[in-house]
Amino acid sequence: MSILKTSALYAPAFEKKLPRLLARHYDQPNFPTSHLLKDVNLFVDEAQQHGLNVAGITGVRAILEQTIQKGYRDADYSALFESIRPKD
Repeated sequence: MSILKTSALYAPAFEKKLPRLLARHYDQPNFPTSHLLKDVNLFVDEAQQHGLNVAGITGVRAILEQTIQKGYRDADYSALFESIRPKD
């Protein structure tokens, strides 16, 4: 988070998600993983229709799909951390 805070990619929402990530608690979602995947799919479909390169976002989609396969469909989307940094 210290690296992210100094970058142009930082958003205040990250501060709200950090406690969930550290505790690995994703219940009481602000936005479920399945909803984020739905929105990503809508974006990819639209972007492809306009001939845009969607390689980056399809990587995010794969992570979201993996997160859902791990059982986090209805959990807060911050659960994608479980696919990025699985428990040892």
